[in-house]
Amino acid sequence: MSQSQLITNPTLARNHKLADTYQIRRTLSVGELSVIYVARHMDKGTLHVIKEFFPSALVKRSKDRCTVECVSDELQGKFMEMLQKFRQEGELLSRIQHPGIVRYEGELEQHGTAYLVLEYYRGITLDKYIEQYADSMDTEFLKKRLFPVIDALEYIHNLGYIHRDVKPSNIMLVEDGQTKLLDFGSAVRYEERTHQILTTAGYSPIEFYSGRSVQGPVSDIYSLAATFYYCLRGQAPIDVPKRLFHDTLERLNNDQPASPILSRVIHWGLAVSANKRCASLKWFKIAVQAERFWRRNLVLTRSKKSTARYAQQGQVIAGVGRNKSDAKHKVLTGASSNTDLSSSDTREPLSK
Repeated sequence: MSQSQLITNPTLARNHKLADTYQIRRTLSVGELSVIYVARHMDKGTLHVIKEFFPSALVKRSKDRCTVECVSDELQGKFMEMLQKFRQEGELLSRIQHPGIVRYEGELEQHGTAYLVLEYYRGITLDKYIEQYADSMDTEFLKKRLFPVIDALEYIHNLGYIHRDVKPSNIMLVEDGQTKLLDFGSAVRYEERTHQILTTAGYSPIEFYSGRSVQGPVSDIYSLAATFYYCLRGQAPIDVPKRLFHDTLERLNNDQPASPILSRVIHWGLAVSANKRCASLKWFKIAVQAERFWRRNLVLTRSKKSTARYAQQGQVIAGVGRNKSDAKHKVLTGASSNTDLSSSDTREPLSK
């Protein structure tokens, strides 16, 4: 099909039907490799997320606004190779059962491409939440919302996989209090020695910038540390290639609601060299759990200091008040400044 017969709008139209089962309701996002929709199950009435494989550098939508076709015949082989990798996301998710990971519900083939059907969650992604509520960030939020992400990463690492795309926009804060790790399109078995290069500025470690580098759980740890950093500072760390020769990464300080322990673990996880990086998620668990005790001790310490300060101020005030009262008594009784009021009993003359 000629270029003139292809249209640039990459999304399926509202109410379009897939496999006579799902009806497109709206488009959630458009990325370089896929388009994400919210769709309604036509029989059950339930909402679902549908992820369409649409590598925008290789394909366009045909004139019927549905069919996906390569821009040129020479790209067909590349398209099929990438389509196979896209399907691997569904295969991986089909084997995963974890409360902190998005649930896979099936796969469809239509319009010359593939679709993954995922569970739909009402909520907000972490990046959008921080944009709106950065001032309300505290360590209790980190424990409640990011601890499940640590658990999810630990789970997939034990299965031999790494996520490779941990970032705030891939973490869903569900309305019911759950947290879900999304988008496993970049996930691979870390035993493999060749990887597709996919990076996100600020969140990808240096090894993601090479297709033949050694990648493993420490790679996800860098991205997790960058996510913690974003939550506490409201911005992602400086992109890692810019840190190679002169590391200008700003450290977390007392203005952020984190203990020295958590701050140190975050910076450990952000080490440029994988060999110098925090190698275990347990340190993040320990640091997050320690936040509660550090915060409690901090409050108690401040409370004790405040109590002591107020007590000291009270003694000064009481002393000032006593001196004023004594001076007033001296004026009223005509006592000299050298008279001890405790021995100046006005009842004494009456006893004679």
